[in-house]
Amino acid sequence: LAQAFALLEREAVSCVMCLAHSLESSIAAESLGSMKLHPQFVQKAHLRVHAHEASDFGMLGRWCMLAGFSAEQIDESGMKLMMKTVKMLRLCDYSAEDILCMLAHAAVYAEKTLAVCGPQMSAREAGNTAVLLIYLGQSYTQDETCPIRVWHQHLFKGYCTVGDLDGVVLKLMSFQRYVLRVESRQLSELLQQLAEAKDYQAPELVGVPCASAVGCDTRCAPVRRSLRGKVQGWLRV
Repeated sequence: LAQAFALLEREAVSCVMCLAHSLESSIAAESLGSMKLHPQFVQKAHLRVHAHEASDFGMLGRWCMLAGFSAEQIDESGMKLMMKTVKMLRLCDYSAEDILCMLAHAAVYAEKTLAVCGPQMSAREAGNTAVLLIYLGQSYTQDETCPIRVWHQHLFKGYCTVGDLDGVVLKLMSFQRYVLRVESRQLSELLQQLAEAKDYQAPELVGVPCASAVGCDTRCAPVRRSLRGKVQGWLRV
């Protein structure tokens, strides 16, 4: 009889734990959904563990929605690639404000790009395109940029050559008619919406530290800091 009661107790505890886990997942999904994120980011909330910082997941989920990517065009591989991209930018010593500005510009570029080739774009193509649009946003908004060869080395190595990336970047620029400037009012609205999502902090998400020097932090960041120091010195003269 004692053994039977012990067995029933273990089964009851197991059932309670399963219900608690299910409820926790449901609450997390509802929390993300209420933030007006891309539906794939809501459904695949478990991928938040791949974000370098807790704010990256919500920020990218909002960005994909603002950019206009369909549910079919965003998959797990694309989400991981975008999170890896933001991680690389953070390791290159770009501030959160810098990254928001890159994403805001990239959202406008994405809208024009999808208007041209969106319907026939596969999920893999959409993920790669999203990253290169962020590259365009970085190239336009930053005085000190992370070069395309570094993006290739850490994000596209084994998929294509640096020359191929250059060709795609030029094609994406042609979709913008080679005008990368975004109107001030539109830019302010996008920055506000992205910042709202960035401020969401998932308590269960712990940032995943780098096991090695992923990105170009060992080269770009010190050079960028040195250049910034020189510029500030010139301004003081």
